[in-house]
Amino acid sequence: MNSNDIRESFLAVIQEEFPTVVIPKEQIVTSKMVSRISPYVKAKKKKRWMQLDANNNYLSIAMNHFTGDITKEDLKDLGFNYDLNHKNTSIKIQPNNDAINISVFISEPYDFTKKEFVDFLHKHYQSYLKVLQ
Repeated sequence: MNSNDIRESFLAVIQEEFPTVVIPKEQIVTSKMVSRISPYVKAKKKKRWMQLDANNNYLSIAMNHFTGDITKEDLKDLGFNYDLNHKNTSIKIQPNNDAINISVFISEPYDFTKKEFVDFLHKHYQSYLKVLQ
């Protein structure tokens, strides 16, 4: 399994759970040597919901939400290590609390179909929609 495979399994959950989310074609970011997909919802205000970067050893997921809507408590049952360390699959809320970052390493894949994670995605999606208003 490589990071593109991990991203595809993540996107399969997004497509199943959120059919109105637009998943654009992959872009290559040459300065970072990664391939990027940035799903979003069509709205007056265009802001991506997330940015999915397939790196050599891991998938980087950055998910935007309404400031303050997601807390560390919301993440505790997901099964991730907290605080990104660039060595293990982990999660962290950004300091300004308007996004979370997840790193999923190919050596430690994650089951995105877990009920706790899908429930979290729904909560996060509702917060993202508030950003678009």
